[in-house]
Amino acid sequence: MKKVIVFLLSVGFLISATAQEKELKKAAKLVKSYKIGEAFKVLDPLKELVTGTDNEAYYYYLRGKNFIGKNNAKNYWKAHKEFYNVLDLELKSGNFEYSEKSRTYLNKISDNFSVQIAKALKNKDFNWAGKTYETIAKLNPDRRDAITRSFIIFQQENNENKQANYLEILIKKDKSDKIFIAKNKHTKNEDEFFTKKARDLAVQYKTHSNPSEADMPENTRVQYYNSLVRIYHNQGKNDKALKVLSAAKKEYPKNVKFFKDYATIIYKKEDKKGYVKAVNEVLALEPTNKDLWFNLAVVNQELKNTQEAIKAYDKVIELDPNFRGAYVNKGLIIMSEEKAIVDELNQNLTNKKKYDEIKSRLDAMYQKAIPPFKKAYELKKTNGIKGTLVNIYTTLGQKEKAAALK
Repeated sequence: MKKVIVFLLSVGFLISATAQEKELKKAAKLVKSYKIGEAFKVLDPLKELVTGTDNEAYYYYLRGKNFIGKNNAKNYWKAHKEFYNVLDLELKSGNFEYSEKSRTYLNKISDNFSVQIAKALKNKDFNWAGKTYETIAKLNPDRRDAITRSFIIFQQENNENKQANYLEILIKKDKSDKIFIAKNKHTKNEDEFFTKKARDLAVQYKTHSNPSEADMPENTRVQYYNSLVRIYHNQGKNDKALKVLSAAKKEYPKNVKFFKDYATIIYKKEDKKGYVKAVNEVLALEPTNKDLWFNLAVVNQELKNTQEAIKAYDKVIELDPNFRGAYVNKGLIIMSEEKAIVDELNQNLTNKKKYDEIKSRLDAMYQKAIPPFKKAYELKKTNGIKGTLVNIYTTLGQKEKAAALK
């Protein structure tokens, strides 16, 4: 019983192989006659039958030819994929029957794109040039030069959405400290690849030769991040900008600009608690930035984080003893409890012991506020600060000091 089954299976295989040959010959005649639709009706059902067989590369070659037809440029991108399937399959099998023919068609496709781009650029039609470059980039996702040229052309067109798309791709793919290069045998250009593996595969496909490497220009990735953040920020897409900056901060933990930009956008989103956290991250990298310490103090003051605000103002004063705003704001924080203490005092007019205790607390507050206000007035004599000092001195019974300011 088993022998019968094996025999029948073998016969079935032979019939399938014979059917393949017959159908492929039929398809080839239709392709040669440019009967594109009829040819695909024959080719499409064959895919499952030819997969893994010796006919698979020929199958993809016929599909590529059929997409091109007489000269159907609209389908070049589809044909491009089919011919690369041929190169890949024959490289693995070691049988290169259709590789050279496929490369010839790929060169024809490449020439067509080059002509379109040259014509578009001559006419300053950056939109069309951009679309053509975009097609090339999609066809060659491992080609660094195809992606960077697409980005550059969309810069010329001022198309921020497209620029952002390609910057996202470059951030994802352009990670090596080397650029992998090979000479295009047809165009004679030095094409760039994202990885050594992709470059070496192009050489194995025999579309390229003379592999080499070059150092990646310094700060290339930093520029990608900065450009993408700028675009998203200009477009008001702050959440996207923050996501990019989060990745940039992680990759470049000592690049203070990324941390500053992150803090700035957080502030613009009116996330004050988030801003405090973000500024502290910046200050960990740049601890002598008095302006950031001042900003941190102001936001903490707004959040009623009194002690944190005072510490930050003290840091500003430590870094710059003549930073007048820090003295003014520190004095205002100290005086911020004045109304509550005075109200409490007025509620205890008949309770001498309690009244004296509260009055002592009020006087201590005034005494504490004098030094920062006094220093602010020394740095710049304004009526507002002078009036505050006169009132404090008068309340404390220091009439001579009050009079000296009048």
